[in-house]
Amino acid sequence: MSPTQSAVWVSLFRVSSAEDGSYVPATKLPIVWRLEARGSRREPVQGGTVIPALTQSGLLPPGRHPATMAEIKEFFVEQAPNVDRRRRIFRAFELYAEVIGDVLERGTFWVDGGFCTYKSAPPEDIDLAVLIDPALPLTDKDHERLVPLFTLQEVQWGMPQGWADRVQPMGGLIDSFAVMAGVVAQEEYWHDTWSKVKGPDGQLIPGAVKGYLEVSW
Repeated sequence: MSPTQSAVWVSLFRVSSAEDGSYVPATKLPIVWRLEARGSRREPVQGGTVIPALTQSGLLPPGRHPATMAEIKEFFVEQAPNVDRRRRIFRAFELYAEVIGDVLERGTFWVDGGFCTYKSAPPEDIDLAVLIDPALPLTDKDHERLVPLFTLQEVQWGMPQGWADRVQPMGGLIDSFAVMAGVVAQEEYWHDTWSKVKGPDGQLIPGAVKGYLEVSW
């Protein structure tokens, strides 16, 4: 492969080999697909800043806001409603970050979901887009270790046989998706997805935009 093209095995999506590098949701595909990145890689931004004040709706203002794990814990756990539930989710997030850090020496989380709001209802989980640097020298074993760290769809297991439409890491406390850093189509897809706002009925609110957090290691 050329210096601007590398591959990693991930669990939930693939990028087509078409020239446009379009994103293909993996709702009807096997658990593991090959993903190839073309183009320059994204350099993660290290460090954090003060998380901005939430809007009157309890949402982050539009944009991607750098943060540290300590800042997230203080702002969206200790100062937020439903603190006991949030502490449980954050413990899972800390362990998840440790485990994925054992495989990826560097990377970036885009953090989103009800966890990053002050909604009255307790969050079910924390949503993560995990940006993977295509320059990392991952082995076949590394690829295998990454698979269960991402949300899987249409999973089948045997003896006894079973089937699940969706399986999330960390007992369902993490909802995570792999993103190849530097692939514009993927980064734009997840930026747009994390920026959307859902109403109490779970439906998207037309024209509404919110922000999300970025944590790098």
